[in-house]
Amino acid sequence: MKTLSYLIVLAVLVIAGCVTDDTMFETQNSLELKKAKVPIPMKMDCRAVPDTESDLLPVVIGDNTVYIYSRLIISGTGTHLGKIEAEKSFYVIKNGEFFINDDGIPSVRNSGDGKVVGANGDGFEFTWWIKESLVDYTFFGEMEITPGTGTGKFEGCSGSCDIVGMEPAVGLILFNLDGYLVYK
Repeated sequence: MKTLSYLIVLAVLVIAGCVTDDTMFETQNSLELKKAKVPIPMKMDCRAVPDTESDLLPVVIGDNTVYIYSRLIISGTGTHLGKIEAEKSFYVIKNGEFFINDDGIPSVRNSGDGKVVGANGDGFEFTWWIKESLVDYTFFGEMEITPGTGTGKFEGCSGSCDIVGMEPAVGLILFNLDGYLVYK
């Protein structure tokens, strides 16, 4: 019985050893990056702080003019990005405009562009807009990935994300993005 067990184990090992794996003979250069042709979910949890070396942008609020830093540094985490590299990730406020929303709440509408880079150096550029309440400092908006700007795993991608956030303290902005990526 013991001999039969050894023969069965030996037969299984021989059969398993003969199985070939197609990826075994591929080199890193010959691997083809396979990208889905359907929207891929993407989420990011971010915080931003003003870049105090950036220019000041005037925003007229009623009879007063308020100056805000035009560039903010982004950090946090994101799906497909991992840790966001703050040294390379930012957004720039190109336009800030005061308005009274439909509920009579003083608000500001900001828009601009930026870039986000993950821990491995892959990233993309984007445009964005938000509407922020000047009563509770919450905001919502949208980010659009600029097609053709992706690098690494984001090469050839486009997509958009909804933005929801708040400014809990002067100089700190917390926001979440929830959307999708599409590869052509």
